[in-house]
Amino acid sequence: MSKTPESCLGGLIKDIDEEVNPDDYYSISKDSLSKVLKDQKSSLDSMYTFNSLSTATSSLNYQIKKSSILSAFNSQHDTILLQKMLKECSKEILEQIIQEMLGTFSIIIKNKNGNYFFSDLFKSCDEKQRIIVLKELSLTLAEDCLDDFGTHSIQTLIEISSCEEEFQLILSSFNDCSKILKAAINSNGFYVIQKIINHIPEKFRMNFNYLFLKLFHDLSLDIYGISTVKAFIFHTKNEEIMNQIWIITNNNFLEIAKDKYGNYLIQCMLEHWANSKPGVKLKKMIIQYFDELIENHYSKYICDLFINRSNIEEKKFVLALLLKNNHNLNLFKINKDKDKKAKSEKDKIKNFGINNSININNDINNINNNNNINIHIPLSNDAKPFYPKKKLQYKDK
Repeated sequence: MSKTPESCLGGLIKDIDEEVNPDDYYSISKDSLSKVLKDQKSSLDSMYTFNSLSTATSSLNYQIKKSSILSAFNSQHDTILLQKMLKECSKEILEQIIQEMLGTFSIIIKNKNGNYFFSDLFKSCDEKQRIIVLKELSLTLAEDCLDDFGTHSIQTLIEISSCEEEFQLILSSFNDCSKILKAAINSNGFYVIQKIINHIPEKFRMNFNYLFLKLFHDLSLDIYGISTVKAFIFHTKNEEIMNQIWIITNNNFLEIAKDKYGNYLIQCMLEHWANSKPGVKLKKMIIQYFDELIENHYSKYICDLFINRSNIEEKKFVLALLLKNNHNLNLFKINKDKDKKAKSEKDKIKNFGINNSININNDINNINNNNNINIHIPLSNDAKPFYPKKKLQYKDK
């Protein structure tokens, strides 16, 4: 049973034997009060809060313990103190931290708070120190990148890496198709695959490229994989790889173009390749299957982009091709029928003695018993067509 305020105060008075003056409260200095408050905090504050020029730095050698650092990641406050320590400590202290934390990096990067510490640790390291960290992480990198927190640390790791040995250690984690595929179609892992393609120079990732080519078709049809494929196209200059990309695209063109994700890839190729050799080949392919592409819900956007990006000769060729298609001829026929109907209505109006200066407010029903006449006023140069908004349908949750 909880105590009442009166009983608590009674206990307080009972414990204090000497008289207490209210003025004694104000006699406590600000510094001493702050010291009392600090003493109530965890020992991590005094352990990790220091300045590089202070005496605490010299005694830090025996204070750094793996268990203490790992326990600090349970608190955001303590993790921030550790991050501050990384910015202030010397190279020797940083090396000691790395040696002490060996065997736990995979745990740290997947921790809610620890992944921030790891990112700052890697930023503070030099090339030699980063290699030490990467040698351990390369064993679990392909799995760690699938984690909600681990993916952020690994992306930072890839961005900061700068030498061939670092690149090779990262790529060694994705040394077979299954690991690349698993990461590329994952909501966290595909960011890491993109970072590898975007930041590691092509000359260092040729083996990775050949493995990726084997997955090119499957990834082109995946909601996450499509982003990695687009990055692959943007950052590939090697002629042999480009030829392989075209062969895969050519052999699976209609399947990719009609897919709800794959059509974005064809659009991407059309814009990125432009009038280059593969771009010209792609345009010929689109023209060849234009009739079929325009009938599909997804590939019709490829046709629309192609028309907007094509020259006059290509547009003429497409128009001639469309005229041969029965469906499009029906469209033209419908338009002609509309013109004939409009002309007949105009003739009816003239028969009633109404000229071009007809007043729109006149009672048209008196002129034409059952037919409603729509009068369309041409838009001026500054006018914009009006598109009515669809009514929102609210559903009870």
